[in-house]
Amino acid sequence: MRHKTINVPRVQLPKLPWRGFLAGCFLIFFFIGILAANWVGRDKLIQYGMLNEYYVGQLAYMEFEAGAYFIFLLKRRLRVFALAALLVYTRFGILMLAGVIGWHAFSLGYLFVNALVSMKFQGMVIVLLSIFPQAICYAAAYFGLGKILFRKSVENAMPNKNVWQNPRLFLLLSALCCMAAGIWLEGYVNPVLLRMYIRRM
Repeated sequence: MRHKTINVPRVQLPKLPWRGFLAGCFLIFFFIGILAANWVGRDKLIQYGMLNEYYVGQLAYMEFEAGAYFIFLLKRRLRVFALAALLVYTRFGILMLAGVIGWHAFSLGYLFVNALVSMKFQGMVIVLLSIFPQAICYAAAYFGLGKILFRKSVENAMPNKNVWQNPRLFLLLSALCCMAAGIWLEGYVNPVLLRMYIRRM
């Protein structure tokens, strides 16, 4: 008597929507930062927060050495980026990437509330200027690390494999270039834009 084989249908698990995951981390921690600032309270934000008219006014006329500031940013930003770039090839990469994005989102949400309480609309503009234009390059750098981490159609997205036949290496080098450009913009361009706006307030 022959036994009939039962064909069990294969259930394909949905792939992790990594763009949505990164965006979700940003939004969640952004709102946590807003809640934390509201929990601190208006009086403490005005008294101890850095975003008030006195401290902002000091930025407009203080002596600023762009070279030293650039070196400081280079050491600080590349240290975190290098650790994230190493961990994206391990199982801990997702925690590292979520932590980096979450910290920046939390800080931004907290600063938005601080600026709104202390300086109203002008404070919001100052916060936006403080992250422009380097935030575009930083976002592109960590986006590249996210693409390496989740390995979502990396091989198909790179038809030209002349960069040592390794698309992930291309993404890593591109992320490093974006990070270096962001640090340069933050060190030399962003302070000029920020001080120009503060002096016209």
